Amino acid sequence: MAYNLRLFKKMTILFAEDEKIIREQTADMLKVFFADVLVASNGFEALEILADTPPPDMILCDIKMPLMDGLVLTQKIRSLKNNLPIILLTSFSDQQTLLKAANAGIDGYILKPIELETLLETFDTVLKRKIPVVKFFTFDNGVVYNTLTNELYKHGILIDLGKKERNMLQLFIDNCDKTISKEELISSIWGLEEITESALKNLLSRLRNKIGFEIIVSVKGSGWRLNTSV
Repeated sequence: MAYNLRLFKKMTILFAEDEKIIREQTADMLKVFFADVLVASNGFEALEILADTPPPDMILCDIKMPLMDGLVLTQKIRSLKNNLPIILLTSFSDQQTLLKAANAGIDGYILKPIELETLLETFDTVLKRKIPVVKFFTFDNGVVYNTLTNELYKHGILIDLGKKERNMLQLFIDNCDKTISKEELISSIWGLEEITESALKNLLSRLRNKIGFEIIVSVKGSGWRLNTSV
């Protein structure tokens, strides 16, 4: 089976597992396929990571963990109206446990021990269900953004974007009908990290320079928005 490895390589995955050896071995394997791997030893740590960093593209976590297990973690994430793809690892095969997991809002599950083929197949299946119908965001100035691969093209030429530039552009695209405030930009891109206003404006300036200053416009006293009329 052919997997979308190119897409995986542009994604961040959050992996939560309490058993140290399994956590380290699986994290090393995930680093081969994903651009960034965030690691937690329980659901509570996973929630802290979600609060402090830009959202990952996918979550892989064990069902049975101390402090907060995978089912409770899933329920808390879904209670925030968060639609992140969540895949659970389980040693259980009984119908009752899997039914609870399905009712919690998971997107898939994998039985331990983990097999690479099964892991990649599950990732691929879940992503195909979760990927939005709209794959390209196109502007009249010749700029095209591929929302699946996070690639920016201008007149067919690939324009390099840094991670924070990609996160900022995606935030504007996801909220293309809204004005985004300074506070929302900082919270979404830097999490709880303290930054100066000049750092925000420098990032904004670099992004606008690459996609066109007319694409992201300032709304006096409110913030910035995507100019979809150009």
